[in-house]
Amino acid sequence: MKKPSPTSQQEPTQSIDLDRDGNAAELFAALLDTADTGLVALAPDRTICHWNQWMQTRSGLSSQEVMGKALHDVFPETGMGRVSVAIEDCLKFGMPAVISPSLNQGALPLSPLPQFAASFDRMEQSIRVHPIKTKNNGTLCSLIIRDVTLAVQRDRLLRKQASELADLVTQSKRSEDRTKAILQNTIDAILVASDDGTIEPLNSRAQELCGPEGDPELRNIIRFLLPDSDHIQITAPPPDRLLTDLGTGVIEVLAFTKTGRTVPLEVAISHFSADQRYHYIITLRDISQRKRHEMEIQRTMAELERSNSELEQFAYAASHDLQEPLRMVSSYTQLIARRYQGQLDDTADEFIHYAVDGTQRMQRMIDDLLTLSRVGRHGKPFHPVPLDDLFDAIVVNFKRAGSAPEGNIVREGHLPTVTGDASQLLLLFQNLVSNGLKYSDPENGRVRIFAADTPGSYRIFVADNGIGIDPQYHETIFEIFKRLHGYGDYAGTGIGLAICKKITDRHGGILSVTSAPGEGSTFCVELPKELPIVAATESM
Repeated sequence: MKKPSPTSQQEPTQSIDLDRDGNAAELFAALLDTADTGLVALAPDRTICHWNQWMQTRSGLSSQEVMGKALHDVFPETGMGRVSVAIEDCLKFGMPAVISPSLNQGALPLSPLPQFAASFDRMEQSIRVHPIKTKNNGTLCSLIIRDVTLAVQRDRLLRKQASELADLVTQSKRSEDRTKAILQNTIDAILVASDDGTIEPLNSRAQELCGPEGDPELRNIIRFLLPDSDHIQITAPPPDRLLTDLGTGVIEVLAFTKTGRTVPLEVAISHFSADQRYHYIITLRDISQRKRHEMEIQRTMAELERSNSELEQFAYAASHDLQEPLRMVSSYTQLIARRYQGQLDDTADEFIHYAVDGTQRMQRMIDDLLTLSRVGRHGKPFHPVPLDDLFDAIVVNFKRAGSAPEGNIVREGHLPTVTGDASQLLLLFQNLVSNGLKYSDPENGRVRIFAADTPGSYRIFVADNGIGIDPQYHETIFEIFKRLHGYGDYAGTGIGLAICKKITDRHGGILSVTSAPGEGSTFCVELPKELPIVAATESM
């Protein structure tokens, strides 16, 4: 069977001859109208001879409204600026031009797409000006307007991000410089260590202590102190290089400088994670001055303790040694008073009375001095002391002595149990009650004892209705031998309140008074619920 030839099966193609059909102008006009850019043609007289569909949509003006008009007449409110100059150069000299958005500044008032309306008042444009030479109409000027609003928006965003990044870099650089300045000028040595034992000095002080010219043993000590140092091959430092027990939480080590000077250092270690590894920040603080101050304080405390001990021994020895000669003087003055009273004249009897009274007062002063010296030297260990039982004993003592009428000592409410030396607390409150009775009316005098509880202490009050104390003497009355009245007015040596103050101090408490003349006095003994270190040490 004979195959048909290809030519017999295909229809002949008919080529389009635009010139023959006369539709070239129509085709080109359609292409211009459907372009995605704005196309404007200007005649030699500067009037518009072409205005495509894109321009009609973006300007809101039809071609019938603009044809035959000058561009500046179509947009009278807009200053063309660079566009007008480019059009003139194009028509006069045939010079093309490209005007970027930064130069035209939205020369033609064309509307942006809806998605850009919130950020742009008018479309951002790139305008290309180009001459077109024709046979019949001479040189025309074409304007090709492209919508570059999206590009401008992206450019603005990029510029903003670049500016923020530049600010961030500047701030980071400034922060880095400030951090370096702080590190270099701090008095502490700062190092960073990795979990593999690598140690890097971060400032000049650390370089001085741990660098090539520093103490070679110090790096080994730091590795030894790291929390995860078990897997690092190190040797334990010499015992004399660790100044404190590692279990106390405060780490102090001893370093040696190149000059041979020893430097005590306080070590602080903190950690952070980076690069999936543990790193440690080590701070070494020179505590030489603090150690010197501690030694000075210890030396001063030792001297003060020795001085107090010597004073107490002196007071005890002096008062004890004065007992015998005073006893002899007292015995003979009393013997003279009994044997010769009434046999001599009145003046002699008066002199004998003064001598006997003086020796008796001297005896009481020596006894009180002995009591005062024993507060610190012969104190007993501290134990719980129920104050209710203590004040019951005080009332019994006053009744036996006949110095307090029935009902003159009143206890209001329950009294707490405190920790202290029972015999000294008995002396303390007995002296306060005795003072309250002494400076009150013998018949109507009344002393009240009551207590108040605070978060950290017990307050025990001893209040009387006596003559009161002027506020200017509220501190003075606790000093030794300080009396506000003559010996003839009220009995006493002026040591009783000083003894109370010393006993309160030994118990870590505070003794104070609230009073005014004629309104009675209220003494407050505030004792801590937990003994301070000094008081606890003295109580052992």
